[in-house]
Amino acid sequence: MTADDDDFRLGVPVAGRLATMAAGVSPARDELAHEAPELRPGETELGRPVQPSVDLAPLSARDLAALQKLDDEQAARDMTEAEMLLHSDPTGLGWLGWFGSPVVFTFFVGITGIFGIFLLNQTASLLQTLATIPEDWLRWTGYAGLVLLGLCVLYAFIRFAFIYARLRENRQLRLQGVKELANRTRLRWLAALKSNEARAKIEQYLREYPLDTERDRKLLTKLNLSDEAITQLKIVRAELLDPDKFATTEHWFARFRDGFQAVIDNAADARVKYWANRVWIVTAVAPNAVIDSGATLFYTFAMLTDLCQLYQLRAGRTGTAVLMGRTFFNAYLAGQGTEWEKIAEDQYDQLFHEAMNSVGVGVSANVVGKIVGKVGAKVTTGYLNRVLLIRLGRYATRLLRPVARD
Repeated sequence: MTADDDDFRLGVPVAGRLATMAAGVSPARDELAHEAPELRPGETELGRPVQPSVDLAPLSARDLAALQKLDDEQAARDMTEAEMLLHSDPTGLGWLGWFGSPVVFTFFVGITGIFGIFLLNQTASLLQTLATIPEDWLRWTGYAGLVLLGLCVLYAFIRFAFIYARLRENRQLRLQGVKELANRTRLRWLAALKSNEARAKIEQYLREYPLDTERDRKLLTKLNLSDEAITQLKIVRAELLDPDKFATTEHWFARFRDGFQAVIDNAADARVKYWANRVWIVTAVAPNAVIDSGATLFYTFAMLTDLCQLYQLRAGRTGTAVLMGRTFFNAYLAGQGTEWEKIAEDQYDQLFHEAMNSVGVGVSANVVGKIVGKVGAKVTTGYLNRVLLIRLGRYATRLLRPVARD
């Protein structure tokens, strides 16, 4: 092949090319036109046949099953994430919740055993002290008082257990979790589904909440809910059960939390302080560790019963174990208050003497100092029991709220 032929094939302008192109004939194409094309199977005159991609081949049954498995796993992860965002952990264990139940139940069993041993020793010591009293009527009065205290504690526990077992377990909702789900494009469909499920549960809770009969009104009145508060609960419940009242689920939940649950929260706080003040007075004047522990148990079970009746819910397994563990721990600390009273009494006595000496009063204030030390120590230990009971009551309130405070 000559250089001119190469230039023509490459499209380089050469002499005589314009004339050839004007004639409409290409020398190379003219030569090939006289030869019949030989095509292989699948080839066309347009050149190389189109090669289909392997990814575009029809899916097999195994491929379809693998894709379905991946979709199910992703849906399960989305459901788990949605549950974690919607449902809070009111127990306060946080990441310990993965193994929190065994730890909490172990703590509950351990503190119950320690308290049982302590109470048995204190009761035996008290019985021995009563046996040394020479007057029969005084000795038998002490026995009767001890038996009465035991019966009161047993009654409070049985009443609490009976009411507690009949209530529905609380699964606390987080409004902040609904907002977070709505902000995630991938989970918006799941947010709508879960929000509707949560709303249906709260609507069921509203329908079952006792507000209609005279018996219900009397019970709620005893639990620090006034007639005005009960009327407000009825009005808010009617609004929440009206499907056309609220434009969005977020507004619906906000109305429930601020208009219905907040009223119950205020009554629960008043009830906690009511029982806390009584445990303060009783443990401040109680002369024995057994009476301190028994009174603490009685008032604690009475308070928990009132809170469960107010919310008409009970805590979950882990929350129940935490409540019982803290109950017996508080009773144990109340029984140990007699040891602390001695230390506090000495401190109050010393402070009183220093105060009297600073103003020029001498030895004549010894008797007054002893009285002040004794009374101050009793008041202090009683107040510590009050603080412990208030903390336990607020923790129980946090467990029993249908919707968490974000």
